[in-house]
Amino acid sequence: MPVILRLLKALKASMFQVSWSFLLFVTLGHLLLSWLAMVVASEEVASSPIKWLYFYITTASTVGYGDYSPVTAGGQLVAALWLIPGGIAIFAALIGKATMTISTYWRHLMEGKSDYRSLTGHTLVIGWHGETTRNIINILRADTELPDDIVLCVCQDISNPMPGDIKFVRGESFASADLLQRAGVTGASRIIIYDDSDERVATIALSVYPLKSSRCHIVAHCGDPHTADMLRRTLPGIECTEALAIEMLVRSSTDAGISRVVNELLSVTHGATQYQACLPAANGMTYGELFTRAKRQCDVTLLGISDSNEDDGNLLNPPGDVVLQEGDVIFYMGNKRLSEQELVGLLAPSDAVTP
Repeated sequence: MPVILRLLKALKASMFQVSWSFLLFVTLGHLLLSWLAMVVASEEVASSPIKWLYFYITTASTVGYGDYSPVTAGGQLVAALWLIPGGIAIFAALIGKATMTISTYWRHLMEGKSDYRSLTGHTLVIGWHGETTRNIINILRADTELPDDIVLCVCQDISNPMPGDIKFVRGESFASADLLQRAGVTGASRIIIYDDSDERVATIALSVYPLKSSRCHIVAHCGDPHTADMLRRTLPGIECTEALAIEMLVRSSTDAGISRVVNELLSVTHGATQYQACLPAANGMTYGELFTRAKRQCDVTLLGISDSNEDDGNLLNPPGDVVLQEGDVIFYMGNKRLSEQELVGLLAPSDAVTP
């Protein structure tokens, strides 16, 4: 008896909520009762499950192809007074429920209520600052070799500013671990932090850092070099960019064309662009040897290397006799990113290289 009461209580709750389970229950009940009535009326359409299902759907939805129809007076009464009116009501309810479900899902996407905890390999952009953030996202989308998934995480009271292009998550505070988890911080491959205030940049970076995976790379933009230095000391591995407009202005005045070179190196839509790659092996090769091979075999120009064992970690245009080590990061300029196969070919021993 308690089991029956619980079932009735659950059915009552589903009825008031017009849930999918309630609609399914009503549809099956209507189908079975209609079939029993047609069996009692000795209608041929009730003699075969397939024929009955076909007849029920075409009749209840009022499509009515006319190839099957009740032939007895009882069957005609059942169709006219029970099957068709009930079918119209049920199909209208199903269409309304489906429309409401799709509308609710789309509203969740637009309002940033989605959850991307299971997403991996994506780019997480934190903070929305109008055209600046839009340009950041457009540059990311222009790089066809990056994963398509970009998640924008904001705290402003806005809807998805780029629907169809990005995934969107909104919350109350970037200090909230739940908001960052919903944005997929754990599975992200790269995280970009941009804000007009260095204090907010530092706060966001400190909130994100403990939640990210060891393979995730964080980049934060700081207007003040002291904030950038503090973040580098506090959060090992974080990369901080700083505004270089003044430096570029002065350098362009003394060496004409510097700004054009820098802009070309940063653009992924035209011309040569700078990339980086981690060396899977080195085989005792020197920087000079790799420089020559890279230009000859892949038409790319090495710019420098980064050695994690050094305090600075970056070495631009090093001497040619510097011996490369496994795990070193090379920076290069080219028209496209080197594939893993091309990188392995560059590091192959001399006798294994095909002329």
